[in-house]
Amino acid sequence: MEKEYTLETDDRVGYLYALAGGDKLTAEISIQYWNVIAEKCFELGRSKILIEKNFVESVTPAEMLEMAEHLGKLLPTWRIAFVDRYGHDSINELGKKLARNRDIMMQTFNNLKDAERWLLAN
Repeated sequence: MEKEYTLETDDRVGYLYALAGGDKLTAEISIQYWNVIAEKCFELGRSKILIEKNFVESVTPAEMLEMAEHLGKLLPTWRIAFVDRYGHDSINELGKKLARNRDIMMQTFNNLKDAERWLLAN
């Protein structure tokens, strides 16, 4: 079975960069790629992530809740800078609030430069 998403990672100075993309994001897909990202971070000793999402269709609020539950168990107290190439702003704001309620410091950005600046300053 072919994967329903792509994931590229790059170990950068001070953080792990990840680009995840595909046609439609689901909670299941998110859980899969976050597990891979977490494994890379554990291998590299990183606790900061800059993730860029490139999914045409985003998740529902119920799926976002499921994703936040998983992320809260997987990466508590970590810092995540988040950029969405398709600008699904309202669902991403919900995701940020849910993540913060689970002790993950997450911030959303419109561009990589601002995301990296915030991540490295915190």
